[in-house]
Amino acid sequence: MLKWVAKHRPPLVVLENICNCPWDKVCNFFKEKGYSAQWCRFDTKSYYIPHTRTRGYAFAIDIKGNKAIPDEWKAVVQSLARPSSSPLEAFLLPVDDPRIHQSRQNLARESERRAGRVDWGKCESRHQRVRLEEELGFKRPFTQWKEDGSCLLPDFAWSDWAVGQVDRVLDLLDISLLKSAQKGIDQAYKTFPPHTPFHFVRLILTRGV
Repeated sequence: MLKWVAKHRPPLVVLENICNCPWDKVCNFFKEKGYSAQWCRFDTKSYYIPHTRTRGYAFAIDIKGNKAIPDEWKAVVQSLARPSSSPLEAFLLPVDDPRIHQSRQNLARESERRAGRVDWGKCESRHQRVRLEEELGFKRPFTQWKEDGSCLLPDFAWSDWAVGQVDRVLDLLDISLLKSAQKGIDQAYKTFPPHTPFHFVRLILTRGV
């Protein structure tokens, strides 16, 4: 992509990538090629969407234009930041929507076609370390999942969805519940604000997204 930019010299370039992308090097590349460039990190939950998704963006403009534009772009976008005031439920379908019923039927069929379990060895040690360091214990109070692939969620949950998940996801549900319990919060009852991990657990299991 950078070679294409160097060859065709578009007047303006906007890049999006993960946060740990070497953004300073990217901007230096543009400056070496006669561009003025700036980058910044943004999170969706700071821009009206009740969801955490952090990404980096770079903005570059041909030096023939206003060299200050990238800095102005960064300042303007940062000034637009505002925590989401809309609850997650506002983005979900009503519980009696026929599409919810259809989705549950699709989940049941997918669960029936699910073949075997996925080896989660690479993640298991990390999960165990979190449980130990944060003194969460090793119980699975929300999913009751077992190594044979079985699980038993609360009555309000979409068991069809859970059965189709890998062990890593099921264990994450339990870890999230236990971490919330330490703070005196029942995650199976309360919808979480966007900045908390897995704030949509109960909603995705009961209503879908």
